[in-house]
Amino acid sequence: MKTMPMLDQFIQRHQLDADYLTHASEYFSSALLSIVAHQKQAKKTFIVGINGCQGSGKSTLADYLGTRLSSEFDLNVAVLSLDDFYYSKKQRHELANQIHPLLRTRGVPGTHDMNLANETLEKLCAGASASAPVQLRRFNKFADNPYPESQWPIIDRPIDVIVLEGWCLGVQPQLMKDLIYPINKLEATKDKYGIWRSYVNQQLKQNYQGLYQRIDHWLMLKAPSFDSVQAWRLEQEHKRKNVEKNTDQKQQETFMTSAEVRNFTAYFQRITEQCLATLPNQCDWVYELDNQRNIINTVHQDSVTV
Repeated sequence: MKTMPMLDQFIQRHQLDADYLTHASEYFSSALLSIVAHQKQAKKTFIVGINGCQGSGKSTLADYLGTRLSSEFDLNVAVLSLDDFYYSKKQRHELANQIHPLLRTRGVPGTHDMNLANETLEKLCAGASASAPVQLRRFNKFADNPYPESQWPIIDRPIDVIVLEGWCLGVQPQLMKDLIYPINKLEATKDKYGIWRSYVNQQLKQNYQGLYQRIDHWLMLKAPSFDSVQAWRLEQEHKRKNVEKNTDQKQQETFMTSAEVRNFTAYFQRITEQCLATLPNQCDWVYELDNQRNIINTVHQDSVTV
């Protein structure tokens, strides 16, 4: 497959084999053309949401769509991650002291700055320009803190398409009765009285649905089960180590062991399983994955809303 320079750079950024482009073109081109068609009809900034559990490839897919939309269709695209709006370590420590110790760990609803997320989308949709540029917040997962503002990308032109990805993007809150019993060891030992999971659920209900309603078009990378998540997250950690090893400026950060990865992913189990059970019927495009992240089925449905 002949590639363009921007796609070559995309392959290098994500340390992918060249045949990724062949498979991506096969599976994602229809969704891409659908996005272009909807964007032209909308006559406004069009927001695409991508849901996928940890390690499913949602960040790669977001960048792939952004690259093709800009290089092939001459659209101005901003690619964002819900992860970039995590609270700082200091803010999460304050939240942990006020509400529950488990909120010290980033990830679940309630650990994002949703005011900033909504404000950023509003500014981009209003029309960025040289006189009114918009900064895109970036979060450094090595340091577990946002990058300094001086390192945030700046958008200084009107944006046609926003691609927003996130592991819990679009998920609906659970019923109170579903929160009663712990679903893993972390909840049983660290959240014995359900304070943490009830707070997370309430945050999801109060502060996330408004952002979800802004999204015009939904894609989902659907894992076969939560059991795949730990293996994928461990693979991500190994990839981060390789990036660190090959980077000129070392971050001087530590990495998680296998046991730490298992503990970390336990924070995400409840909402990940909620996503897998409820979100597919609410998405325009669902890509069902096997344990090796190969797409084994594609489901497309028109005119759905979250």
